[in-house]
Amino acid sequence: MSDFLAKLKNEYDHISKRQIGRLEPGLSPDDVISACKKTVEEMRSHRIIIDKIIKTRLNPMLDNITNISDGDEAELFETAQMISAHAMLLDPGLALKIYQSLLEKAREKNDRDKEIKYLYWCGITLYYFNNREKQKILSYFEEGASHSSRYGQIEDEDARRYVHRCLGNHHMMLFSIGETEKALALEDRIFSFWNSLMFAGVDPDFPWLNYFLTCVNHKYPYLNRQAHTDPDSATKENLEKLLDNAISAQKLYQKNESLFGVHGGTRFDYMLWEAQFLSGLISFDQLLENVYKKQETFTADDYSADAVFAKVNLFSYLMFFAVSMKELIGKESGFLAEASEKVIDYISKIPKNANSINITGQLRTFAKNMSEIFDPMEQIGFILELTTYRNIPTYAHSLMVGKIAVCLTKFLVEENPACFIGCIDLTSVDEVKKRATELYEFAEFCGLCHDIGKFKYSDNRYMFTRVLTEDEMLVVKMHPEDGFLLFAQEGDALYNGYRDIMLGHHKHYDNSGGYPESFNITESKHRMMIDIIKVADTIDAATDDVGKAYSAVKSLDGICTEIREQAGSEYSPVVAELLNKAPVISALKYILETERKEAFYIAYTHAWS
Repeated sequence: MSDFLAKLKNEYDHISKRQIGRLEPGLSPDDVISACKKTVEEMRSHRIIIDKIIKTRLNPMLDNITNISDGDEAELFETAQMISAHAMLLDPGLALKIYQSLLEKAREKNDRDKEIKYLYWCGITLYYFNNREKQKILSYFEEGASHSSRYGQIEDEDARRYVHRCLGNHHMMLFSIGETEKALALEDRIFSFWNSLMFAGVDPDFPWLNYFLTCVNHKYPYLNRQAHTDPDSATKENLEKLLDNAISAQKLYQKNESLFGVHGGTRFDYMLWEAQFLSGLISFDQLLENVYKKQETFTADDYSADAVFAKVNLFSYLMFFAVSMKELIGKESGFLAEASEKVIDYISKIPKNANSINITGQLRTFAKNMSEIFDPMEQIGFILELTTYRNIPTYAHSLMVGKIAVCLTKFLVEENPACFIGCIDLTSVDEVKKRATELYEFAEFCGLCHDIGKFKYSDNRYMFTRVLTEDEMLVVKMHPEDGFLLFAQEGDALYNGYRDIMLGHHKHYDNSGGYPESFNITESKHRMMIDIIKVADTIDAATDDVGKAYSAVKSLDGICTEIREQAGSEYSPVVAELLNKAPVISALKYILETERKEAFYIAYTHAWS
């Protein structure tokens, strides 16, 4: 077995060093296209090898998992550890598939100690990879935690440790899904369980404080939810609980710092300062001073999880208070300008080819707070900077979709302007013609925005170098909703149009298929633009011979024929009919043959700006 696992690791090493986002600075447009094509060809060759390894060696082993040797099992687990999301090596989907198979073997063999371990790793890997699968994650941790009932019979030290990990994470997930009463009841049982073990002297070297601290940390978001929803109405009783919890966390962290290094203490420092501020023990200015001092402990080019939390998250929390608390009204404008400038400056300097997992993991929280501060277009621009603009192929594709969408929109405005009535609040054919320029700009920006939700996996080095697992396909299909959730607040007609395009660009024209299932394309006022973006997205993705390594390239005539054949079901008949017209095809050929080079060069220069 070692031979093919070594080969798999070697192929992954090659891929990790050859990414389009790692192009050298100073290239010409022709050099960029040449470098991208060369990289894609190399990745395709590695994909063939990796697919063969997975298909002929790994998958048969997973299919026959109950019969593999203990040695092979240990190597499989080591492989999953090497590539899991928890280890930040960015192939969590395949790691999850391995963990799930190992869990199946443990259950078949009734090996309850190994079962605990694999339940934990299934849960934690899925949590990092797709934490919207909350019930599934909860079930893994809940089942692992249930083994605490036989704790005294567990002889394996690692198995005992995994029981505690599952207990703490079970508690966390109950809070996460809103099962507050269950979480608090479980917390009481967990603390009694840990206290009894400590009193009995069981596992004297075990990092008990680690798990106490984990429970305290998970409880804090529940306690401060009211304060973060309506700070002025938070009850005195709840604020006292919040302060007691923060003080406990601070003390436990200080005692256990060497064992519990999450966020280097920044999270626990801020929990205490925030609770003191909300309780009236320190002023907003003092809270702000504490945050500035903490930020100064990190260098300008530090993009570790701790630094990002200090320089992005803390400011986002303070921005929220500044715009939502009555006592701060009229005093916040200077701070907001300074804070937003600092955050934007810090994030804009992050190398575009760096793993952005520490940034994007907190993006939704920051975006939600931003919506209270910036107008919709400022917010969209900032989130584009954090998502689409960070990845050269995604950015180039988005530019191309915008160019194709503008082309199709222009022909439709000339031939059938009535089809745009309702879109961005257009009320008549005359208004469509008068505001045609606005419509073209809307089409172009829709192209830029449509794939914003891909931020969750666009930095994954390996997902598109092999056939995707079922869990990975689920994550990919969530990108319309993930993009939409970055803009959860209502805005003007233009802003709401972008949200509909993010949600609808993979839905079928007749609403019979595509994703997400919850979005009804027929009810959107912006349906015409959704239809255009869907066709533009399909055309560029199918014909891209520069930056896409995971599927065969098609000709423009070939993909246009497919679109016309599926008109009325998957694609809009109005848009499909355009693809029968020679002037339209001629314009599209020019965009694909000439402007794709420009799109990749713009994306490349932005990455190095």
